[in-house]
Amino acid sequence: MNATDAGFGEEHIRAAFDRGDFQLAATTLLRAYGGEIFGFIVSRLKDTDFASEVFADFAEDLWRGLHDFRWNCSARGWAYTLARHATSRGIRQRRRRAARSIPLSRVGPISELAQLVCTQTTRSLGTRERSRVAALREQLSIYEQTLLTLRVNRELPWVEIARVLAGGPLESVVALSPEQLHTEAARHRKRFQKAKEKLRKLAAEAGLLSD
Repeated sequence: MNATDAGFGEEHIRAAFDRGDFQLAATTLLRAYGGEIFGFIVSRLKDTDFASEVFADFAEDLWRGLHDFRWNCSARGWAYTLARHATSRGIRQRRRRAARSIPLSRVGPISELAQLVCTQTTRSLGTRERSRVAALREQLSIYEQTLLTLRVNRELPWVEIARVLAGGPLESVVALSPEQLHTEAARHRKRFQKAKEKLRKLAAEAGLLSD
């Protein structure tokens, strides 16, 4: 389902945001991009249960941070940035926090929708046959896998990929200048080409490429 065709595109998120209806903006964003973002988290963690926990953290970060979003990138790009940071934080802290500053159970429809997205996407992921090329991807580094996912599978612009993959606290990532983003985007493009070449070599060695 195309998010825009379904009435959940960027313009709908922005319209709700501009009206000050942050709950609708958040739920619209999750309906539009929640499935693909959960899939992105699963691809990094290789564990759907752990990914569900991280996705809950991502949904909370989305809810807490939406009021301060400045639209210096697309809502989709911002969501991936939040997801990548939530994933990295989850990896550092394997055990769930005992308490949340804003428990997800207190944000109503957001928590229910996050749970629904995880359930539906997990079911979908479980019914897909893993291709041999997908298996080869797992021989690449996590960075290379993430880079291929964001560019090839998600088709994010390079500037947004630069923001998603930027290091440092989320606050500093949000504040990156266009010049800094373009510099990082150029670096990621070069790494992307190398990752594609490495994947092609693996595919050739596995006999997946014709002469």
